[in-house]
Amino acid sequence: MIADSLGVSKCTVSLVLSGKSKNKRVSEELSRKIIEKAKELNYRPNELARGLRIGKTHTLGVIVADISNEFFSHFIYHIQKRSREYNYTVITTNMDENAQQFEEMAALLLNRRVDGIIAVPAYGCYESLKKILDMNIPLVQIDRYFSDLEASYVVLDNYGAAYRTTERLISEGCRRIGMIKHNNDSSVNIDRTNGFVEAMKNAGLYDESLVKPINYSSEEEDIRDAICSLTERKDMVDAIFFMSHEQFITGVRYLFKAKVRIPEDVKVACFDKIEVFSILNFPLIYIDQPIQEMAEKAVDLLISQIQGRKEVRKCVFDGQICLA
Repeated sequence: MIADSLGVSKCTVSLVLSGKSKNKRVSEELSRKIIEKAKELNYRPNELARGLRIGKTHTLGVIVADISNEFFSHFIYHIQKRSREYNYTVITTNMDENAQQFEEMAALLLNRRVDGIIAVPAYGCYESLKKILDMNIPLVQIDRYFSDLEASYVVLDNYGAAYRTTERLISEGCRRIGMIKHNNDSSVNIDRTNGFVEAMKNAGLYDESLVKPINYSSEEEDIRDAICSLTERKDMVDAIFFMSHEQFITGVRYLFKAKVRIPEDVKVACFDKIEVFSILNFPLIYIDQPIQEMAEKAVDLLISQIQGRKEVRKCVFDGQICLA
């Protein structure tokens, strides 16, 4: 359209708009006319086509565990916002805590020729991540990580946060503290469990029977059974530490059904700050993760890799223990 309106070749227009006109001896006057006509017609280059020519698409891929999860939606928001500062767009995909879906989403992003990937690793997706690295695609793990994978990661100090939260409950007089956690070997689950267990052992209070693992596939039923087990016995718990806010929401619902009073009968604690806390009529302890800072760091690391820096970076952030 620009070429036709000015009576010049498409090649000349392309040279001017790509900034190569001086090397090809296109006059300043003609260059000015082409640029003005492009502005007049609100011209936008085809970034994908241009990216394929220069080897970059200025697109980042993101794989999250559960896009409906408030925690991950906040991550996505800040990842997109930071990416725009680098003039990058973001393609977000969801793998629903499933290793097979993770592999499919990774393949989709690679087919779209993204310049790099930020991924929340699913349990069992080690080989999928390794394939990405073997293809020399820049990769940053976020929220979780595989420690023996040569890839940068941005995570919370889950061990320290769990340890300090458990200490807080103990300092408030709790002695029989139950824990509800996921039944897998993800780094998040392992670190949070170890932090809790170590704090309880150091206080001489650890009781393995009060640790209740639950499965993603039967989460609702498992949490219900865990709450019953922890509260219906004569020596019931005086606190429950939930390793995720999703577990907390379901668990509190069953505590109410069991007529258990919070905090008079049982105190509660969990990871992550969510909007529902603002309408609760009982106090709870929670770990607030610096989501914005973590998301921005993940983008910074990925862009650094795209620009040629290959160093593996391990970024661990502290969580803040808060009272709602």
